[in-house]
Amino acid sequence: MEMLRCFSPALREELACLDPDRICDIRLFAGGPCMVRLLEGEYATAWRTDEAEVLDTAQALCGRMLRLSPFATGEGYITLRGGHRMGLCGRVTVEREGLLLHELGSVCIRVAHQVPGCGRALAQILLRGDSALVVGPPASGKTTLLRDAVRLVSDGGIPVGLADERGEVAGCLLGVPQLDVGRRTHVVEGCRKADALRWLLRSMSPGLLATDELYGEAECQAVREAAACGVPVVCTVHAAGAAQLCARQGLRRLLREGIFGRVLFLHRRQTVLEASAEEVLRASCLSRR
Repeated sequence: MEMLRCFSPALREELACLDPDRICDIRLFAGGPCMVRLLEGEYATAWRTDEAEVLDTAQALCGRMLRLSPFATGEGYITLRGGHRMGLCGRVTVEREGLLLHELGSVCIRVAHQVPGCGRALAQILLRGDSALVVGPPASGKTTLLRDAVRLVSDGGIPVGLADERGEVAGCLLGVPQLDVGRRTHVVEGCRKADALRWLLRSMSPGLLATDELYGEAECQAVREAAACGVPVVCTVHAAGAAQLCARQGLRRLLREGIFGRVLFLHRRQTVLEASAEEVLRASCLSRR
């Protein structure tokens, strides 16, 4: 993994034994071990990093361009080259310009993966003109699946509008996607998903809209508006199953209205169940009895 060159030699030596394709995130703590979350569990290093090493590693990952300013750190994370994302934690103060991070105490590097072909089944659903919802717990592979499906649909001839609020799907750096989301994909990042979806719908004539981590009522309403215009939508949602999914009122209404034709449930980067909206609603009702 290229980013390991930014770590200290001692830490790099320990992490070299891990399979990069199995790494979900890497967490550095000042005064503690490095914790690596893998698909099958967690690995803790014997090497303990101090505050200086955490800061030096963060600077190296940013190409020595990290600036502790409200503009740079007010969102709590920075997109790295290659589409990875580094979250920052420490002492924070409220300044006139925004939140200012002091004394960096820990970082969380979420590792972006590209698995060509993993989104083929989802892409086939979308190419039929159906909307789809991808559901799973954290680190289940939702974003990886979404990214590849968007790539396949886009390269298949359909313009895609991607609302990438947190920069996790396309991993844009200076406005340019660092990860392959297809040659016909328009990306809006950095603003609220509801605003980005409406922007793309109005301005880019997409044949498909895509977004990661659908949640609030405003986002659900934007999806509803896209469906009313005849534009299919694909979204991911954090949930462990049908009951958790349908516990969110906005998402439950979208399922009842038939906005999403298919729902895919993931676990450890594998689709474990594909169902219709009606089947998901029935399952959620049974689980509450």
